[in-house]
Amino acid sequence: MLTLHDSPRSLNCYKVRLLLALLGVAHRRVFVDLRKGDHRAPAFLALNPFGQIPVLVADGLVLRDSQAILVWLARTHGGTAASAGGDDRWMPRAPDDEAVVNAWLAAAAFELRLGPYDARLKKLAPALCVNAAAVVENSARALALYEQRLRDRDWVALAHPTVADVAAFPALAHAGEGDIDLAPYPAIRAWLDRMRKLPGWVALDG
Repeated sequence: MLTLHDSPRSLNCYKVRLLLALLGVAHRRVFVDLRKGDHRAPAFLALNPFGQIPVLVADGLVLRDSQAILVWLARTHGGTAASAGGDDRWMPRAPDDEAVVNAWLAAAAFELRLGPYDARLKKLAPALCVNAAAVVENSARALALYEQRLRDRDWVALAHPTVADVAAFPALAHAGEGDIDLAPYPAIRAWLDRMRKLPGWVALDG
């Protein structure tokens, strides 16, 4: 069984839990208490010397970084539920489609990270916020890009949900926790509703 080392309120961990739920993949969770410094303990650093969550362990394989974990899960478990629609649906293997998904994974890791993700951290965990002075400007730019992308389409990367949607969902769904208002972004809000209706969808813990 897969073992996920995570923290309930971490958005990067939530990405992984969300895809696990959408794929219907059984797993167990190990709580990493960031406030107590569990992520800096020798036992955890032996798993991930970067000292970051999430970490996924699968039969001796240790995976770090939420985006990398999403891709691995899609590749290895993408056909385990009817909602997945086949092994290539969540992370396509066709080069053109794969490139589009990867480009939007990068947007989640950069534009959303420096925007609404960091705005939330500024309020909830200021020490982890990497660019507090620019979160409003960065969020406006990121939201404009996603709003434009979703204006005439249902999903971020392709014509169906992919890991690009899963990667973007936590930061956009919880933008309000960083005082980022989604009212001016109807396409994003409609997409969030579509995500919440996917079979297996789960909310953030806690």
